[in-house]
Amino acid sequence: MAHAGQKLHNDEVFDLFSQKVLVIVGKGGTGRTTLARVLAEIGTRAGKKISVIAGTSGTYFLAEKHPLLSFGSLEPGEVLISYLNEHGLGQLGKRLSSAGLAGIISTAIPGIADLLVLAKIKQMEKSEAWDLIIFDAPASGHFLRLIATPKGLADIAAAGPLQRQSREVLELLSDPKRLGAVFVTLAEDTPVKESIETMNQLRLNAGITSRALFVNSLLPPLAFKSGKADSSSGDSDSPFYRAAAYTKARTESQEKFSDLAGKAFGLIPIKIPLLPTVELDDRDINYLADTLETKIGAKP
Repeated sequence: MAHAGQKLHNDEVFDLFSQKVLVIVGKGGTGRTTLARVLAEIGTRAGKKISVIAGTSGTYFLAEKHPLLSFGSLEPGEVLISYLNEHGLGQLGKRLSSAGLAGIISTAIPGIADLLVLAKIKQMEKSEAWDLIIFDAPASGHFLRLIATPKGLADIAAAGPLQRQSREVLELLSDPKRLGAVFVTLAEDTPVKESIETMNQLRLNAGITSRALFVNSLLPPLAFKSGKADSSSGDSDSPFYRAAAYTKARTESQEKFSDLAGKAFGLIPIKIPLLPTVELDDRDINYLADTLETKIGAKP
């Protein structure tokens, strides 16, 4: 069985769920929320209690409530109220909430809102309520700013709760046994370049380990009798020929960018097929879970 950081052969399966926190990272529109939902489905099949946390206003669909699965979001104001309640300041929290000031206060000081979100994830990681926390992080640019916050605050805070929380968050981010980044990208130039840049920034600035690389929306390969789509293999004016030629060129382009991403990450890309639908439902999620489960081990 392969482990994080090791190169995988195409027929190997590895346990993606050996860490308590998985952070789904990617450019906007690459399928972060879909991947979060699929990984949650695979994990629950192994009997794991999973919490999926949205870093943005992502939508999660679930036809029926699952006893092992919960979805939520971390609003800074709500996290602040929760923090006050847990530290014996419940009355203050109630007053801030009733006055509508919690959200304002949590965002008044630069960086505090981001630290509150990360500190809550750290708290959940220490709790025995969950076997796995999947953080559907904001788009990569925003996420880079998010994870830069704890170090900045730790550097300027001489002592006290602010420095302690910042240091503890930094310890979580940089511990590959507790947290790992799961990247998702499209097999296109810009998403792949941004993923590589983000991966390097996460490693250098926060010590975050890249656990896996998923390449989304891949076309199935087409088989050509002659091995190529050229004018000798059919009528080049035929719409069927043009469609096949376009698909072949598109598939080859996707393979090129998928290989490029894999080499940069040092990981074998895990491929997610393109589904012919605009909006995914639970059947699509289950299909993708069936497809990816053959590559992702999930120990009960």
